[in-house]
Amino acid sequence: MNRLPFPFILPLAAIMFVVIWGGGLGVIFIVLDKKTSLDQWGAVIIGMALVVMVPLIASLIALPKRSN
Repeated sequence: MNRLPFPFILPLAAIMFVVIWGGGLGVIFIVLDKKTSLDQWGAVIIGMALVVMVPLIASLIALPKRSN
């Protein structure tokens, strides 16, 4: 009984992942806005790339599983 049960660890890990991922994206967007000549368009370009690339990569990963 010295270890934490799995149902407590998984939600905490998910919350930490979202916080780290969101914080990282926020830092990237701020740096692109302040330190480059792209201004707010840097964040728009990265955001659009994420919107397009994430579903594309997910569909490519799932494609071999659909063929069966």
